[in-house]
Amino acid sequence: MIALALALAACAAVVIGVGALRLLTTTGLEDIEAQYRTEVAAGRSKGFLALLDAAGNLALGTAVRAYGAERLRRLDARIRRAGRPDGVTVTVYVRRQAGFVVIGGVVMIVCAMVGMPLPGLVLAAILCGWMPFWLWSEGNRRQAQIDRELPDFLDVLGVTVTAGLGFRQAIERVCEFHDGALAQEMRRALQEMAVGVSRREAFVGLRERTRSEAVGTFVTAMLQAEELGVPLAEALASIAADVRREHAARVRQQAAKAGPKVSLAMTVTVLPAALLLIVASMLIANAEAFGGLF
Repeated sequence: MIALALALAACAAVVIGVGALRLLTTTGLEDIEAQYRTEVAAGRSKGFLALLDAAGNLALGTAVRAYGAERLRRLDARIRRAGRPDGVTVTVYVRRQAGFVVIGGVVMIVCAMVGMPLPGLVLAAILCGWMPFWLWSEGNRRQAQIDRELPDFLDVLGVTVTAGLGFRQAIERVCEFHDGALAQEMRRALQEMAVGVSRREAFVGLRERTRSEAVGTFVTAMLQAEELGVPLAEALASIAADVRREHAARVRQQAAKAGPKVSLAMTVTVLPAALLLIVASMLIANAEAFGGLF
C-alpha cells in the first residue's frame, strides 16, 4: 500500500509539474492565434524566425503577464494601425519580443564571460529594441502609403459619385480597383457601417486607426460638409484639392530638411576620411624627416 501511494503521489507530482510548466510557457491563445495568422506568416516561420519563436515560447506566459491587459490593448491597436505586417498578431509579437530578450540575455552573458561586457550590453539593447522599432517603421511606412493614395482615391471617388452612385456604393466600387492600405481601411469602414455603425462613427474610427493627417483632414471636411448640406461631389473635389496642397507642403518641408541632413552626413563621413587621407599623405611624404624624431 505504501509503495502504491508513493507511486500515485509521484504521478500526481509529475502531472502538476507539467501543468505548472505549461502555465509558465503558454497563454492559451495559441489556438485562437492560428485562426488569424496568414499562410505567408506561417510559411516564413523557418530558420531564424523558428529559433526566435522557440526562444520566445520559453518566456511567453511571463511576457504576456508583464505587458498587462491595457498595454496589450494598445499594442493590438498599433499592430492594426501598421496593417498587421506579415500577419503578425499580438501573441506573435509578444513571443518574438520575448525571444529577442532571451537571445539578448544569452549574448550579454556570453560577452561578459569572454571579457566584453560593453559590446554585449549594446547588442542586447539592440535586440530588445528591435521589435518596437520594426513595428514603428512599418506603421510609418503604411501611413505614408495612405497619404500618397488618398488624393487619387478621392478624385476617383468624386467622379463615381458624380456619375450617380451613392456614397457607400461609390466607395465599394472604387475599392474594387484599389488594393492598397487606404482601400483596406475603407473596406473596414464599410463593414462597420454594414453592421449598423453610423457613417460618422465609422469614419471617426478610420481617422483614429490611421492617425494620418491627410485622412484626418478628409474625415473632418467630409463630416462638416455632411452637416452643412454641401453636395457630396463638390465636397470630395474640394477635399481632394486640400489634401493635395497639404501633401505638397509636406513634401516641400521634407525637401527643405534634406539639405541639413546631407550636410551632416558629409561632415560626419567624408570630412574625417578626407582629413585622414591628407594627414597620411603628409606623413608618407615626409617619412624621412619624421623618422629622425622617433
